[in-house]
Amino acid sequence: MILRLNILTILLIFNIILIVSTNNPEIKKKKSNTPSLGGNNPFLQNQKGNIKYERNPFLSNSTIALNEEVQTNSPRINKSARNDKISIVPSEINSYLDTDKTKSELKCEEYGRQFLDTTEVLPLVGQNPKIITLNTKKCETVNRLVVGGTNASPGNFPHMVALGVKTTDGSFIFSCGGTLIAPEWVLTAAHCTYGSKSPTDVRIGVYNLRDNAQGITTTINKTMRHPSYKPPAMYADIALVKLNTVVVFNNEIRPACLYEQYDTVPAQAWVTGWGVTDSDIIKQSDQLQKASLDIIDHIACAIKYNKSMTVPYGIMPSMICAGDSRGWKKDTCQGDSGGPLQIPHPKNKCLFQLLGITSFGLGCATPNTPGVYTRISHYLNWIEDNVWP
Repeated sequence: MILRLNILTILLIFNIILIVSTNNPEIKKKKSNTPSLGGNNPFLQNQKGNIKYERNPFLSNSTIALNEEVQTNSPRINKSARNDKISIVPSEINSYLDTDKTKSELKCEEYGRQFLDTTEVLPLVGQNPKIITLNTKKCETVNRLVVGGTNASPGNFPHMVALGVKTTDGSFIFSCGGTLIAPEWVLTAAHCTYGSKSPTDVRIGVYNLRDNAQGITTTINKTMRHPSYKPPAMYADIALVKLNTVVVFNNEIRPACLYEQYDTVPAQAWVTGWGVTDSDIIKQSDQLQKASLDIIDHIACAIKYNKSMTVPYGIMPSMICAGDSRGWKKDTCQGDSGGPLQIPHPKNKCLFQLLGITSFGLGCATPNTPGVYTRISHYLNWIEDNVWP
């Protein structure tokens, strides 16, 4: 009986303590601070106050809590820089933007689009075939592949320019070659515009200089030699010629693009010109000549050319050497100066890329002696600043 009373008493006391603790605000307050799985964890429970929410750029149906100072334009995957977003993961598609391209690259693409025709094609499969419009090239297929050269065909090198003087009787006295690179601009060698050799007229779209009906003839507005050209040295042997006529492009007259890579060059390139074809009789060609040459190792070329008035510091990186290493039967010669060292454009068969400008050499087709050409990529900024300011 005494034991049973004690047990009842203990249970009664325990219930009284439980009731009191439940109604006590102090105890209740302490309990609210006890850690729990869903308590004040900001990652599991939405919070009020100076916190806002932003959609997680990496999870489609989830949100994360961000501090208010963080901007709402949070980075998202593969967003283009043109939308003023920062790309977290680079996109191969968007990694090469138009804004990354040089002026000459954009112009080359523009020129390429000018020589596209449209052709309508009807598919032969499908229940309801629709006519498809395709882009096709207007120009003819370019020959892919000068002493020892061969005659060029009409339209083979539509960027080729003849610089000289138009006489009162209508004939044309040829002096140097050049390359059309824009509707009003021609690139040539600086020494072609210096002193008594300075031309007054150009002929474009011509392959036979005796035929006055071929192509167009226009006068020269001004010539701009590179400021670093200091004769008799042949460094910076490059000049721009501005025409008085805005040339209209067609199948016979098209500009060349500029080769922009500095540290890599192709194994071979074409040279063209109306220069001497036989160094023994010193007779220039009326017919445009073409020849393919090998690009010669720069160190080997530098060893061949000792220091002289022409190259007082030797062959420099601003130059390219080329020659016929298989027999030394082909070369540029007198009259070819200013003409192009070129390659067919790898992406557009209607255009060529201008690699260099014919500058100088030791004789014509001299064994083991390459010709020297001004490297276009070395002067790219100067060209762009003047032609496409």
